[in-house]
This record gives sequence, C-alpha cells and structure tokens, in this order.
Amino acid sequence: MPATTVILLATPLITAAIGWLTNWVAIQMLFHPRKPIHLLFFHWQGLIPRRQAQLAAQTAEIIEREILQQHGILNEIRKIDLGPHLEKAAHTLVWQRIGPQLQAIPLLGGFINEGTLAKFEVIAAESIKEEAAPLMEKVATEFEKSVDLKEMIETNIVAFDLQRLEDIVNEVARKEFRTIERLGAVLGFLVGCAQVGLLIAFGVVAL
Repeated sequence: MPATTVILLATPLITAAIGWLTNWVAIQMLFHPRKPIHLLFFHWQGLIPRRQAQLAAQTAEIIEREILQQHGILNEIRKIDLGPHLEKAAHTLVWQRIGPQLQAIPLLGGFINEGTLAKFEVIAAESIKEEAAPLMEKVATEFEKSVDLKEMIETNIVAFDLQRLEDIVNEVARKEFRTIERLGAVLGFLVGCAQVGLLIAFGVVAL
C-alpha cells in the first residue's frame, strides 16, 4: 500500500485520537493540577482548585439570599407537624414528673388519681401546642438573625477536600464525561475525514 494512502487512512484516526485526548485533558483540568504550575510566562491550575474560594463565596451568597431573605428556615419549620411529639411530651411531663410529685404531697396526693392525671394531660397538651407555634417562629427568626449562614457555608466549601469532591463529581457525571470524550473522538474523526476529502478534491494528494 502506498505511503500516501496509509497517511490518508491514518489521518482521521489520528485526529479522532487528538479529539478524544483534548476533551479528556479538559475534563482532567477541572481538578488538576491542584497547585499552581508556573513555567516561564505560563501559569495554570485546575479550574475548581483555582476558583474554589470564589465558588464558595458566590454559592454561600446565593444560599443565604434564597434561604434567609425568603425566610426559608421559618417556612420549613412551619411545615413540621409537632402534634404527636407534643402529645408525647405532655404525657411524659404529667405521668412521669408532675403526677408523682403531686401524689407525694400529703393530703393533696390522695385526690390525684389516673382520671385527674388524664385531665391534666389534655390540658398540658393543649397548652404546649398553643405555645409551640409562636416559640418555633421566634427560634427560627432568631436563628436567621444571629447565625452567619453565609460565612458558615463559605468556610465549609473552602475547606472541603478536593479529592473527595472530585470523586463525587466523577461518580455522578461519569457517563456524561465519557460522552464528552467520545464526542471529541467523533468530531476529530470527522475533521480528519474532511481534511482528507479536501486534499483529494484539490488534487494535493491522489489515491
């Protein structure tokens, strides 16, 4: 087989390999190199390591704005059904704490029976439920005022281990990354075919 024909046949394969390699390198450069590399006038570092602090600040700002300014914490707390928990608390309070103490009081203790305690339990449960809602709203409001959610989120993102983050991203997006790599190979192959076609069309080479 003539050398020219071999080169023409190999060209699409070479460009396909280059396309795949280019996309693979681009994916790797999301996280690598971890530390900045300086070579003459060139300076490069992985996108995520280089922008981690900036991403942390912007992410924290968005989360804080959406959660605190929209009262997200308060709205989520309002959705919690505390009824069963409050009823259980009232039962424990009356039967295990207040009841035994009342029954231990001389003279008065003789009037404290199960029926009396059951009535106390109903009263206690209703009272606790009435106080719970405003108390929860107050706690949520104070939390939104006092907790620096932005700083807390930003600090945690900046301190997040990059290797762990890379493992998570690779696990979640492995299929998409493979598709990007293959797409690079396909596009590279098509470019190679186009180059061969142009060379033949313009008579630069002949089969």
